Amino acid sequence: MDEHYERLRAEIGKEHSELIGPLSRRDMHRFAIASNAPSLDGDESASASAPPLFLSSVMGWGDGPPESELGADGAGLSETRGIPLEGVRLMGAGQTLQFHQPVVESTVVFSHASLADVQLKEGRSGKLLLMRILRRFTDEEGTALVTCEESFIAR
Repeated sequence: MDEHYERLRAEIGKEHSELIGPLSRRDMHRFAIASNAPSLDGDESASASAPPLFLSSVMGWGDGPPESELGADGAGLSETRGIPLEGVRLMGAGQTLQFHQPVVESTVVFSHASLADVQLKEGRSGKLLLMRILRRFTDEEGTALVTCEESFIAR
């Protein structure tokens, strides 16, 4: 854990940006159904708005890595927001969200993730890391859509 801690300390503040791409009505609709959010059914000519938790809840935007590239906890690099967390098991420990703008169909979205803090702690069963990751979602003009501060525990 000490080596992971030192490696991660060097990553604090480095931003990893990723183009998510234009959001589709289909993906927003599927998320709404899966999360029991209000339906996006209705006027197909009007732009649909994504459920508020859509951007912060989707762990990966691609097809996902092959099983051989998954970590011991089942997470791939896209799930760790580009932050090098190989060799540890992650557990989510909560989110704080700020919603800045409605996210509508066809918006080109970028994700910007950075490690805000990491602490090395001693738990009952050994050392663990407490991490805070800041994710900002913006449109192609840089307008803030959603800001998400996530906490993770790594063992």
